[in-house]
Amino acid sequence: MKLEIITPEKEYFSGEVEYIDLPGVQGHMGPLPGHAPLVTMIHDDWDDDIKYRIDKNSPEIELALGPGYLEIAKDKITVLTDWIVSEEDDIDVDAAEEAMQRAKDALENVTEEDEQYDALQAVIARSLAQISVKTRRKNL
Repeated sequence: MKLEIITPEKEYFSGEVEYIDLPGVQGHMGPLPGHAPLVTMIHDDWDDDIKYRIDKNSPEIELALGPGYLEIAKDKITVLTDWIVSEEDDIDVDAAEEAMQRAKDALENVTEEDEQYDALQAVIARSLAQISVKTRRKNL
């Protein structure tokens, strides 16, 4: 199947994959060629990642995804997401923890109706994803 992963900044990946595990809001999906068309939101929990393998001999690639959408067509999957965190990223865990704490502190002074609320929640989610991605291989 063809997989495309796209953020507002760039096309992160475009190519054929042998295997894919997608975090949809109704659970993980492992679509196969010929899958019925489907559009769903990404389950963007900080520890719920997309996983794919290009071929049998390649390592599994695991990415943390931000909010977005998944489109599954007959032989193509498109992932549109606000951001991606990869093990290849240069992640400063201390900086991510500090950003998360600042956002949590700021949340104490806003309500869900405030303009800043969603942005602060996004900072927390991305920081948690960065920390998770950076530390997950150490814990295996």
